[in-house]
Amino acid sequence: MQEKNKIIALMLSGGSGNKFWPRSTSEFPEQFVHLLEDKSLFQRTYNLITSTVAPENTWIIINEKYKSLALEQVPSLKSEQIITEPLTRHTAPAVGLALFLLDKQYADDTVVCIFPSDQYIKNYEEFRYSLDVACNAANDLNGLITIGIEPVRPETHYGYIQYSENENYTIDDNNEKISKELFRGGLRKSINFAEKPDKSTAQRFIYSGDFVWNSGILVARKDVLLNAYEKFLNYHYEQFRHLQSFIGTDNFAEELERLYKTLNKVSIDYGILENAPNVFVVKSTFSWTDLNNWDELHRISLKDASNNVLMGNIISLDSKNTLAISEDKLVALLGLEDVIVINTKDAILLCKKDETYRIDELVDFIKKKNIPPY
Repeated sequence: MQEKNKIIALMLSGGSGNKFWPRSTSEFPEQFVHLLEDKSLFQRTYNLITSTVAPENTWIIINEKYKSLALEQVPSLKSEQIITEPLTRHTAPAVGLALFLLDKQYADDTVVCIFPSDQYIKNYEEFRYSLDVACNAANDLNGLITIGIEPVRPETHYGYIQYSENENYTIDDNNEKISKELFRGGLRKSINFAEKPDKSTAQRFIYSGDFVWNSGILVARKDVLLNAYEKFLNYHYEQFRHLQSFIGTDNFAEELERLYKTLNKVSIDYGILENAPNVFVVKSTFSWTDLNNWDELHRISLKDASNNVLMGNIISLDSKNTLAISEDKLVALLGLEDVIVINTKDAILLCKKDETYRIDELVDFIKKKNIPPY
């Protein structure tokens, strides 16, 4: 790994609060909920990042209303390490804001590692190895380096990256070659991005052998990222350049909010990576999950002999393949199969497994009905 003062981390901590409703809400979004073990995803991801990147070079990008939650969950986190957004505008504006606010603080050749906060990673040593390959590639190739996970099932709720097994590649009519060291480390030239395919397409991706899951982790030099914003998200680039003149002034917050109201919601994948020619992917095998719904929690959790995951005040008789959580009152399951049961003090969720990806629809429906406290 390069010297720590040459690497910074951006931890993207957006969250709607819907994914793990009713445990998560708009006031207490999913990244702060304790779903596994004794830590939230926010805490786990922060600890993972700071085991590799110095805490003083680790920056949190988060909606301003969740800043106090971040500081509460990680007491060692300094307030000045948190970059707040006035509105949620997806990953491209979040990363762009951080890059321009930190522009004068770090040299152009600083390697920037961008992490989502809703991932669940095991095999920390394998993760660090892949990150090391990505950081070296970012420096050597002036590329945008993603980390991809070799798929183990035809997952329909993940994005995929297609790559080439050829160490030779062409950018802007220039013939280039990935070094033997980076190639052995799993680095490949990316060919295409695919978002959340249907089951048959996902199965075809698996059979083809040249697709990986998109982890959402991106590594690149600061100057390479800024050049990509200028070329592919020029409006964002110009607006953030304009914002720099307000840094340290009394009008900064007002100008930031005005700027954000003009930005469309756009992911960095869609806005930059799907368009840039210099995108690479590190094929990786560490255990990784995009923990984005109750079904995923059931899949990765320890289960009883009947394939149930039971947490809290739960008893079960003749029930199978069920996730049940109760924060307070006793919940008794009798003869249930393939269901999700989540009990909180404010609401109870009952749904079939494989339907929890639709919770956004349910929460929107509740909000339209003006049902308190939602």
